[in-house]
Amino acid sequence: MNINQDDLKHNVSDKDTWMRFVYMVVICAAFYLSIMLTFATAIFQFLARLFNGASFTGVAEFGANLAQYHLQVTRFLTFASDEKPFPFAAFPSKCDQIVIPPTSV
Repeated sequence: MNINQDDLKHNVSDKDTWMRFVYMVVICAAFYLSIMLTFATAIFQFLARLFNGASFTGVAEFGANLAQYHLQVTRFLTFASDEKPFPFAAFPSKCDQIVIPPTSV
């Protein structure tokens, strides 16, 4: 593989690529926080099921939206998509692609 020096200089000095890097850093920080939020939501739902006999539908829907957010972040970070996820776009709501199982035991 032969690297053209002019192409390399152009690629390294491309402002759009560096802006994407800045977005990636911010989105990685938000993603890290969302992972902690996912863990807290899972513990909350477990305790609700343990003590109440059922999990909360609203919290399960939030979990589905959080999963959709994780998908959006992964697609952006791996260059599979150019659409910026939250906090540069609205947080996902009403996931049609993820089916929430019934809460019965």
